[in-house]
Amino acid sequence: MLKKINRISKRSEFEEIRKSGSFLGFSHFFGVVVLDKKDEDLKFGVVTSKKISKKAVERNKIKRRLMEILGKNLNKFEKGKRFLFLNKKEVLKVNIVDLEKEIDKLISNI
Repeated sequence: MLKKINRISKRSEFEEIRKSGSFLGFSHFFGVVVLDKKDEDLKFGVVTSKKISKKAVERNKIKRRLMEILGKNLNKFEKGKRFLFLNKKEVLKVNIVDLEKEIDKLISNI
Protein backbone atom coordinates (compact mmCIF):
# COMPACT_ATOMS: atom_id res chain seq x y z
CA MET A 1 0.00 0.00 0.00
CA LEU A 2 1.11 3.52 -0.68
CA LYS A 3 2.24 5.37 2.44
CA LYS A 4 0.19 8.29 3.65
CA ILE A 5 2.99 10.80 3.02
CA ASN A 6 2.95 9.80 -0.66
CA ARG A 7 -0.80 10.35 -1.11
CA ILE A 8 -2.55 13.51 -2.21
CA SER A 9 -5.46 14.06 0.12
CA LYS A 10 -6.35 17.75 0.09
CA ARG A 11 -8.79 19.13 -2.43
CA SER A 12 -6.53 22.15 -2.96
CA GLU A 13 -3.67 19.88 -4.04
CA PHE A 14 -5.91 18.08 -6.55
CA GLU A 15 -7.06 21.41 -8.00
CA GLU A 16 -3.49 22.74 -8.20
CA ILE A 17 -2.39 19.69 -10.19
CA ARG A 18 -5.39 19.91 -12.53
CA LYS A 19 -4.83 23.61 -13.24
CA SER A 20 -1.03 23.87 -13.26
CA GLY A 21 0.04 20.36 -14.19
CA SER A 22 1.05 19.13 -17.59
CA PHE A 23 -0.81 16.30 -19.27
CA LEU A 24 1.41 13.24 -19.60
CA GLY A 25 -1.00 11.23 -21.74
CA PHE A 26 -3.68 8.57 -21.84
CA SER A 27 -3.41 4.84 -21.63
CA HIS A 28 -6.24 2.36 -22.11
CA PHE A 29 -7.26 2.66 -18.47
CA PHE A 30 -6.36 6.14 -17.23
CA GLY A 31 -4.96 9.57 -18.03
CA VAL A 32 -2.09 11.10 -16.10
CA VAL A 33 -1.42 14.70 -15.13
CA VAL A 34 1.98 15.63 -13.66
CA LEU A 35 3.03 18.68 -11.67
CA ASP A 36 6.71 19.34 -11.02
CA LYS A 37 7.45 20.76 -7.57
CA LYS A 38 10.81 21.88 -6.20
CA ASP A 39 10.66 19.75 -3.06
CA GLU A 40 11.67 16.16 -2.23
CA ASP A 41 8.12 14.79 -1.91
CA LEU A 42 6.62 12.33 -4.37
CA LYS A 43 2.83 12.19 -4.23
CA PHE A 44 0.07 10.40 -6.09
CA GLY A 45 -3.65 10.98 -6.39
CA VAL A 46 -6.37 8.87 -7.97
CA VAL A 47 -9.65 10.28 -9.28
CA THR A 48 -12.49 7.87 -9.97
CA SER A 49 -15.74 9.65 -10.71
CA LYS A 50 -19.27 8.38 -10.36
CA LYS A 51 -19.41 8.19 -14.15
CA ILE A 52 -17.07 5.19 -13.87
CA SER A 53 -19.28 3.39 -11.36
CA LYS A 54 -22.14 4.43 -9.12
CA LYS A 55 -20.98 1.93 -6.49
CA ALA A 56 -18.46 3.26 -3.96
CA VAL A 57 -17.19 -0.29 -3.46
CA GLU A 58 -16.05 -0.49 -7.07
CA ARG A 59 -14.53 3.01 -7.06
CA ASN A 60 -12.58 2.25 -3.89
CA LYS A 61 -11.40 -1.07 -5.31
CA ILE A 62 -9.90 0.77 -8.28
CA LYS A 63 -8.17 3.25 -5.99
CA ARG A 64 -6.76 0.50 -3.77
CA ARG A 65 -5.40 -1.41 -6.77
CA LEU A 66 -3.67 1.63 -8.22
CA MET A 67 -2.25 2.69 -4.86
CA GLU A 68 -0.90 -0.83 -4.30
CA ILE A 69 0.90 -0.86 -7.65
CA LEU A 70 2.26 2.66 -7.15
CA GLY A 71 3.52 1.75 -3.68
CA LYS A 72 5.49 -1.17 -5.11
CA ASN A 73 7.04 0.98 -7.86
CA LEU A 74 7.69 4.09 -5.79
CA ASN A 75 11.45 4.06 -6.31
CA LYS A 76 11.03 4.20 -10.12
CA PHE A 77 9.47 7.70 -10.06
CA GLU A 78 11.35 11.00 -9.80
CA LYS A 79 11.17 12.89 -6.53
CA GLY A 80 9.54 16.29 -6.45
CA LYS A 81 6.60 15.36 -8.68
CA ARG A 82 2.86 15.05 -8.17
CA PHE A 83 0.95 12.51 -10.26
CA LEU A 84 -2.80 12.52 -10.73
CA PHE A 85 -4.43 9.45 -12.29
CA LEU A 86 -7.79 10.08 -13.99
CA ASN A 87 -9.47 6.72 -14.44
CA LYS A 88 -11.52 5.54 -17.42
CA LYS A 89 -14.42 3.10 -17.38
CA GLU A 90 -12.24 0.30 -18.83
CA VAL A 91 -10.29 0.10 -15.56
CA LEU A 92 -13.22 -1.80 -14.00
CA LYS A 93 -12.77 -4.78 -16.33
CA VAL A 94 -8.98 -5.12 -16.12
CA ASN A 95 -7.05 -7.35 -13.75
CA ILE A 96 -4.23 -6.07 -11.57
CA VAL A 97 -1.49 -7.64 -13.74
CA ASP A 98 -2.56 -5.71 -16.85
CA LEU A 99 -2.90 -2.55 -14.80
CA GLU A 100 0.63 -3.00 -13.52
CA LYS A 101 1.91 -3.40 -17.11
CA GLU A 102 0.25 -0.10 -18.09
CA ILE A 103 1.93 1.69 -15.20
CA ASP A 104 5.28 0.17 -16.16
CA LYS A 105 4.81 1.55 -19.68
CA LEU A 106 4.04 4.93 -18.16
CA ILE A 107 7.19 4.84 -16.01
CA SER A 108 9.32 3.97 -19.03
CA ASN A 109 7.97 7.02 -20.94
CA ILE A 110 8.86 9.50 -18.20
